[in-house]
Amino acid sequence: MSTGDAQVAAEAVADAKRLLDQAAGEEEQLELLAPLTAEEMVAAREELGPAAGRLAVLRRAREKRGRGRPAGSRNRRTDDFARYLLGFGQHPAISLMQIQATQPELLIEASRQEKVQSFGKDGRPNVVVEQLSYAEAQSLRIRCAEALLPYLESKKPVAVDVSFAGVADLLIEGVTHSRDELNGMIEGDYLPVAPEAAADAPETPE
Repeated sequence: MSTGDAQVAAEAVADAKRLLDQAAGEEEQLELLAPLTAEEMVAAREELGPAAGRLAVLRRAREKRGRGRPAGSRNRRTDDFARYLLGFGQHPAISLMQIQATQPELLIEASRQEKVQSFGKDGRPNVVVEQLSYAEAQSLRIRCAEALLPYLESKKPVAVDVSFAGVADLLIEGVTHSRDELNGMIEGDYLPVAPEAAADAPETPE
């Protein structure tokens, strides 16, 4: 798609969204006049405290409704616009997947079209056939794959090794050593040495 075509498409989408926003704005005005829900009253009561009067709670709930959608809720206008667009055809992600799954040779053949390049002196058009190159077809498939990949392969959790194999200096009761083993290490008890081992030990210089 050329830059000019992209601009025309963007303007068409913007016009459609403005029309939908205008209709949604009128609907929103009607929603502001609708009775308050129990959840809105409870939220206003919690914010003002138990000492607040009923009129104050009602006023606060109305003010909060007028400020926009509750935290964490989806944007209704965005959802309405998405449903409006999908009414004209399939989801864009499906189109991306169909292109990505199509072999480059088929994309090349589908892109083939005749174009009038010039006119001869006799007024006859000089028609040429344009089509994607193999590299362009592969590039198109790659771009579609890159657009879809984040939705198909989200970041995987990193595996963490919680074993203590090979960690000789780590002392954790019930994990690496028992209580008796730790007591012996901490108290520093000496083990008896056999006479043969004592005789073979090197003399300590004084």
